[in-house]
Amino acid sequence: MPVEPTFPAIQYAKASDDVNVAYFSVGGGRPIVFASNIFGDVHLYRRAWPHVHDITDRLAGLGWRVIRHDHRGMGYSDRDVSDLSLEARVNDVRAVVNQLDLKRFALAGVSIGAATAMAYAARNQALISHLVLISPWVSGARLFDIPDLRVAASTPVTGEREWKVFANMLGSVATAFEDPELGRQIASAIQESTDPKGFAAYNETSRRMDLTDLLPQIAVPCLVIHEPGFPFGSFELCQQVASGIPNAQFVIVGGKSIAGSMHEGHVTAIDQFLRSGTVTQSISVASGSPAGAPRFIAPDGLTPREVEVLKRVAAGMTNKAIAAELGVAVPTVERHLVNLYTKIGARGRADATAYAVRHGLDAPPL
Repeated sequence: MPVEPTFPAIQYAKASDDVNVAYFSVGGGRPIVFASNIFGDVHLYRRAWPHVHDITDRLAGLGWRVIRHDHRGMGYSDRDVSDLSLEARVNDVRAVVNQLDLKRFALAGVSIGAATAMAYAARNQALISHLVLISPWVSGARLFDIPDLRVAASTPVTGEREWKVFANMLGSVATAFEDPELGRQIASAIQESTDPKGFAAYNETSRRMDLTDLLPQIAVPCLVIHEPGFPFGSFELCQQVASGIPNAQFVIVGGKSIAGSMHEGHVTAIDQFLRSGTVTQSISVASGSPAGAPRFIAPDGLTPREVEVLKRVAAGMTNKAIAAELGVAVPTVERHLVNLYTKIGARGRADATAYAVRHGLDAPPL
């Protein structure tokens, strides 16, 4: 008979407004607390959502103690909740931290959870050793203007049938229509986590958030991770966060995000950062950038010069034009192209351009 998967026990912490917040802890060693993303991290872990389940287990396997909780109003936390404000979300993290009596820990968050993590870090810097932000954003209005999210969030849901259709559509979008079975699993997890009214209220509150004034206040070591495979994030939103937090590091990870279990890049970057305070293969920003500007980490071992060439290839520039702009000879550009094609498995400019788009490297050259 098949063996049923085992899950860590769900426990509860009580927030300052008496909301019961569900959480779990897995692994040993130094703690990493994740501020919950939408639909609840405990709930999604138990439903084996790859982005939550795989990263949690991989980090635990490397010797970290990973702590996840469910957002108020969702998953295993109290559902009938009126206050979904950023301050209330920060209080949920505080409740879990106090319950576990954590004196020093790393704090992380994905997307909307990253907003909570930034707000908590700005207010509780003495407790935070490191801050890890995956697909973060500064403005909720800009977040919900991302095409995939704009379509998903604007769909009217007035009843159970519409809710089911909407959840299936969101599952398909989240997996880029590449994995129908996983899309159905995500749809089911969404439906079980909340209801149409709770989902709409959560989104509306998130849409009104703006963290611009908080970023300069964050003085803890910070890593910003951009996931090109994540459909509800963008290079520009991540870059804005990394540029606003003093001395933040900015990395780009490859592989699949939601639709798959390839999270080696995420876990490696997080593990390196928490152990050493930095991530290898840094790409410095252009000369003349202000002190404290973020550093960029290239995927697949690309060098800074190879990234500069790749960006210009993606912009449609010829080898001659690239050489003139970079102040090098055409054969030098050709040599960089051969090297970067080998590293990324490209057969020509079309493949290289597609790779640049997937990895957020099609933005204007640094």
